[in-house]
Amino acid sequence: MLRLAFAGLLAALIVIAPTPARAQPPTADLMARLGASASRFETLRKKASYDIDGRLESLDRAGHPSSTTTGRAHVESDGTKSRFEILSLIEDGADTTADAKDKQKKREAESLRNPPTHKREWRMPFHPNEQPRYYFNVEGSDPHDANRVRISFVPKIVEDDTIEGSVWVDATAGTLISAGFKLSKPPSLVDTVHVTMLFGEPTSLGPAPSRITVDAQGGLLFVRKHYHGEATLKNYRVTP
Repeated sequence: MLRLAFAGLLAALIVIAPTPARAQPPTADLMARLGASASRFETLRKKASYDIDGRLESLDRAGHPSSTTTGRAHVESDGTKSRFEILSLIEDGADTTADAKDKQKKREAESLRNPPTHKREWRMPFHPNEQPRYYFNVEGSDPHDANRVRISFVPKIVEDDTIEGSVWVDATAGTLISAGFKLSKPPSLVDTVHVTMLFGEPTSLGPAPSRITVDAQGGLLFVRKHYHGEATLKNYRVTP
């Protein structure tokens, strides 16, 4: 969706030069605060309605766009399930909104007839149920604000739903400021998928993603593809 949901959506990392620190795990108190924040984020994912403005580019070998898709969408949640609605889609200057909406309806109907195979639901590494699956290290802090701390994470066992990367956090609140990570096991025919996220939208359940970027590379034999996607998320509304 939105070709499709802009390759999963995805945020410019806040560029802060960290003060180096000896590799050491975060304190138990900090991990508890991050765990509580990650749990609230799971609730936010299910209850949030918001708008999306996105752009997806297919890049040539020189890194120049060879194809560009832009669009707008809206995610509406009733508190238990969410629906993704395409508002507009422009592919290389051509308005393909009607065709995209028709394809989305067909996908939704097919999903009802043949529900997708259940897979383990993706969660933040900081979620209480996920923390035992990862190693965490404090990499440093913002030289201008010691409360801003950078934490890296890698999976103890690489699996289909694990990721590796780092985040900047507000150590006092236990909330994420930004994140950068890659999929441990990219999908078939994909070499790498790297995501960056900025948590700049305040909600009643904590900071929500405000900007996401995704870079993916892969292909078959000598046909190599590079995609760059950007999405801005705004106008959050959380269902009680």
